[in-house]
Amino acid sequence: KSYVIAMGLGMVLLGSLALLVTGPLKRVSGAAYRIARGEYGERLTTKRKDEIGELAQSFNQMADAVEEKIEALSRAARAREDFVADFAHELKTPLTSIIGYADMIYQRELSREAVRDASWYIWNEGMRLEALSLKLMDLTVLGRQDFPLQEMAGDQLLKDVAEGLSPFFQEKGIDLALQAEAAYIRADYDLLKTLLINLMDNSVKAGCGRIEISGRVTEAGYRIAVADDGCGMEQEELSRITEAFYMVDKAR
Repeated sequence: KSYVIAMGLGMVLLGSLALLVTGPLKRVSGAAYRIARGEYGERLTTKRKDEIGELAQSFNQMADAVEEKIEALSRAARAREDFVADFAHELKTPLTSIIGYADMIYQRELSREAVRDASWYIWNEGMRLEALSLKLMDLTVLGRQDFPLQEMAGDQLLKDVAEGLSPFFQEKGIDLALQAEAAYIRADYDLLKTLLINLMDNSVKAGCGRIEISGRVTEAGYRIAVADDGCGMEQEELSRITEAFYMVDKAR
């Protein structure tokens, strides 16, 4: 009889010990399954100081490392997506000039000087496209902000912008006015030119018939402005104009 009682107590004790060991292991297994399913914030909570407590602590450290790695991979993926979107957006402006001048050479009887000028703009925009692709990679993927600034003639930069888009504006029937005071500025030629072209492209999207680009020497520096007679923007939209890829008209 005593033997049976002892056996019964032993079985109860072994069951309790098994439950004490397998219970935390099941919780670890369940947490690992949820992390594998994408719930990267999953963590174990325990106050135990034994091997099970150490296991839970190691598991949480592993989960932290996994979550940090997933976030890093997500940021890298977003950076690549942003670069593709940026590059696709910026690609069209040099191509607009290239196509416009190439079409001019093909469709019209031009003087040798006019052909040379058109060929130069095609070459210039091709070179800018190559440089721009590398700078967009640095900006978007690497987050670089320290591009070296070069001294250049501000009025010549504005002239390059206006003449580069001249065929496109002629095709659209848009009047372009340029007023640029002579002055030297420090800037990144490719990025600043891209900025101005994008502003003028937005003017076209706003249904304008006339665009004015100006450069004026002020006490604060060289003030560049792009103005148009298009539909403009609502006041509440102005605070969001520096957001990447933000568009007032989502259909575009």
